Amino acid sequence: MEIQAPLVTRLRPGQVLALEAGLAAAYGGAAWVLFAHKDPHVVALLGTLLSALAIVLTRRHPVWGFVNALVPLALMPAASSLGFVAVLPLCYALFWVAGVCKRRTGLAVLAVAQLGAVATGLPRFEHVGAIVPFAVMFTAAWVTGYVVAQQRRYGRELVLQQERMRIARELHDIVAHSMSVITVQAGYGHLVIDEQPAEARHALAAIEAAGRQTLTEMRRLLGVLRSEQDGPAALGPAPGLSQLDQLIEQTGRAGVRVRLTVTGEPVDLLAGIDLSAYRIVQEALTNVVKHAATGTAEAVVDYRPTELAIRVTDSGSGCPDGMVANGHGLVGIRERVTLYGGSLRAGPLPDRGFEVSARLPLTGYVG
Repeated sequence: MEIQAPLVTRLRPGQVLALEAGLAAAYGGAAWVLFAHKDPHVVALLGTLLSALAIVLTRRHPVWGFVNALVPLALMPAASSLGFVAVLPLCYALFWVAGVCKRRTGLAVLAVAQLGAVATGLPRFEHVGAIVPFAVMFTAAWVTGYVVAQQRRYGRELVLQQERMRIARELHDIVAHSMSVITVQAGYGHLVIDEQPAEARHALAAIEAAGRQTLTEMRRLLGVLRSEQDGPAALGPAPGLSQLDQLIEQTGRAGVRVRLTVTGEPVDLLAGIDLSAYRIVQEALTNVVKHAATGTAEAVVDYRPTELAIRVTDSGSGCPDGMVANGHGLVGIRERVTLYGGSLRAGPLPDRGFEVSARLPLTGYVG
């Protein structure tokens, strides 16, 4: 899932970070001039800096951005102006948390924010004017983020479903027609092969022609589905794990050095699993190049007795926008893994970086 302004989607990760840093600096300066300078300088300065930092953190790490924005609110007893300084970064963080995190996490963060609003009246609730406005603003920001995320998720699912239906109809028309011709001709050839071999040869010729025509039409259909960037080479033979070295080299030319490790005893795989495994590594490395803002990554392919395990990790900026796990590339990976009854984990690592870990069962699929 992505909740991005169109401008952000056109910028590189470094440019987005610079833009966020500029906005954070501008907000911090404005907040200091308008509000925070009136209170004790040390506490007010700390609260202002944390509020500005929250703007930089939120898009990549929404929960940590929320925590950074919440601390200035907790410092209100020592510097009352920090409530006004923290409110906008808190709303910004709540918007992202609602759209990115699991619902349980989002609701928990909203509850903490509401407690923070109530706490603005401490210690004796003599001044409670900020509680209701803050609570309303926090709720509105959270609800807006949740609704926007749901709408974008629904839009992507609708487009994907429509595309699947279109492809299914076209494939059905192609396959149903050709298989009907092949079945009829094969049955006829079986009946006359002993007494009328010439007719049987005609039937086989018709089967061959139908098969060739079907392959041509399916190749054209798949060619239409490929992106223009794939170029003519995309219509060549399907790649497999044997071509990982070329993929690693291409990724290196894109600016990311990849350390590839292959463990276990390699076995011959069916073409579908071989292709799916290659595509999983390819999509994961593409995400590293586009989003991780790092120059290194690691790919591990582990041949196990009953499964093929694939793991691609990086130590970059983690889940871009906090939402890559639902992006189009990982949707394709998930579908490939599901097709073969495997399992997938895609998400940020505990400290820093991102991981794509997939397991494809080999039982019944080994060539």
